[in-house]
Amino acid sequence: MRNKALSPFIASALIILMGIVAITLVLTIVNPALDKAKDSGIVNEALQNLQLIDNTIREVASEGEGSKRTISLKVTEGVYKIDPNNDYLNFSYKIKTAVGLGISGQRDNINITESGNDLDLFIRYTNLNLQGSDHFTKGDNSVVIMHNGTDSTTNYPLICVGK
Repeated sequence: MRNKALSPFIASALIILMGIVAITLVLTIVNPALDKAKDSGIVNEALQNLQLIDNTIREVASEGEGSKRTISLKVTEGVYKIDPNNDYLNFSYKIKTAVGLGISGQRDNINITESGNDLDLFIRYTNLNLQGSDHFTKGDNSVVIMHNGTDSTTNYPLICVGK
């Protein structure tokens, strides 16, 4: 009689244990795939955003002093920064996948470097001077790009990128 009372308890415990093991295995296998998919989506968004900003910068630079555009920038993750000292437009992001994405190189005029979990996408301008030191983070951002004249030393357009 005692064995019959323990049987349902043992069966229930085994079923719960097997469920926990199954969920753990699924999460162990599925989470890295989900992280990689999310990282890839963020990189694609960053490439599109950088291309949009770059195209707008070049358009404003070609139009002359006083030219101005405002664009909307949706940022899911990562940070976009303007580096006026080196004339860089940069996007940085901490990769979630343990194995990385393996995407270093160049796409169009966007340079991509991946070091450990750090991913950087950047454009370096050699024929214009960037101004502004704003950064754009997660959320919806309004980016103002304005032609502020010509640098008297280099004769390059002064392009201000800010909020």
